[in-house]
Amino acid sequence: MGDGIPERARYWLGQLNGLAYEMAFHLWERTAGRNARLERPIFIIGCPRSGTTVATELFARHPDVVSLSEAQEVWDPEHHLDPEADHHWTAERVTSEDARRLHARFEFHRRLHRARRLLNKNPRSSVRLDYIRAVFPDACFLHVIRDGRAVVHSLLEETRKHPPRGQFPFGNFCKPPNWRELLRYPALEQAAWQWKEIVSHVLTRRQDLGASYHEFHYEDLCVDPRGVLREAYAFAGLRVDRDALERLPEGLDSRNLKWKMALGPGDIEAVNRIQAPLLQQLGYRL
Repeated sequence: MGDGIPERARYWLGQLNGLAYEMAFHLWERTAGRNARLERPIFIIGCPRSGTTVATELFARHPDVVSLSEAQEVWDPEHHLDPEADHHWTAERVTSEDARRLHARFEFHRRLHRARRLLNKNPRSSVRLDYIRAVFPDACFLHVIRDGRAVVHSLLEETRKHPPRGQFPFGNFCKPPNWRELLRYPALEQAAWQWKEIVSHVLTRRQDLGASYHEFHYEDLCVDPRGVLREAYAFAGLRVDRDALERLPEGLDSRNLKWKMALGPGDIEAVNRIQAPLLQQLGYRL
């Protein structure tokens, strides 16, 4: 490796750092953090493989932000790897222990890094909006939207690259609320429905979310990261100045049209049959 640290030493260093982090958290949780409350968290949501990771990496370059993503074990300590678990959670599911644990975990991370705001990216949050609002009433949500056909290609490619994902429904990515009904379809169509159902679920909540909701297209982010994130920073109540914007690239390398070469005409036709109305509603050309 470039820093000269052997891989084995790097592994054990990571383990020690993780152990120290956990020890510090539990000590803080029992003392100063007993009644911890996280204020105004920022959540990046979107269908898996929609560019949420890129958006998070760029957004978190803001000097006042620290990111803790995906944090599946924080959200769902017992069932985050259960292939039968539902990812759709309602507000009624929230317990006082859930709220206490989530506030403590995220607030500790924010304080540890001396950041003003905490950012969490988790595509599963796309189908947990009411749950999250019940825990964090002052949360704000950034929805990353990408062409559903590009998402289908990326979902299938990622599952192919990592065979263990094939042992889980929907590749262990975020499952839509009605995921069991969709298992009867072949993998390509499952992925097409996955995008459609997750994005539709978020869009139906836009009115209720009101001023706490902001969306942008991944394709626009690739073309103009500074312009897109200038608006996103302002929406989240973060300062928008030269220091923040100059940390961002002027543009991104994009593979947004790769799906056109990777998917055959029959595959594209099958995906369009499922996604066409929503694609057109969102401004994508068929």
